[in-house]
Amino acid sequence: MKKRPGGVLAVFQYLDCVCEAMEKARKRGDFDGHEVFSPTSYHEIEEAGGFGSSAVKWFTLVGAMTGTTLGFALCLGLDWDWSLVVGGKTAGIHSLPAYVIIGFELTILLGGIATIIGMLVMGRIPNPTQRVLDPRFTDDRFGIFVPNASLDGEQAKLLKACGADEIREIAEG
Repeated sequence: MKKRPGGVLAVFQYLDCVCEAMEKARKRGDFDGHEVFSPTSYHEIEEAGGFGSSAVKWFTLVGAMTGTTLGFALCLGLDWDWSLVVGGKTAGIHSLPAYVIIGFELTILLGGIATIIGMLVMGRIPNPTQRVLDPRFTDDRFGIFVPNASLDGEQAKLLKACGADEIREIAEG
């Protein structure tokens, strides 16, 4: 297991409260290294954290363009190697409209596979070294972990003021 420093864990019920806490924490220097936990992906959390746009779209683009190129190259190569003359069209570029279906299908297939791979890579999933701080974060709650903070510190007071339902101290380990 990965060693995590001790700190404070705040549990939130509502997305708006987490976003408010993240916006306030982003403006302060004593929240460096904080982690946010969510049951699923929310654009509001990305915007509040100032993370910018996701890089997964580039995985999708590369996968889709690879699929398109591979689809047309496959058809063209097969047509040149094993030509089937229909309607007087010679093999090669003259049969291009027939290649569109295979090119489209491989675009969708490889774009989808690349998107899944991108989500796993960029989300660092699976991560067997990461320990679970609270199982409710996979169900219906949100959380913010602030390393090297204490329950009577300014960070805990800010999180409580933003609407944290529960704040507890997490030991190192």
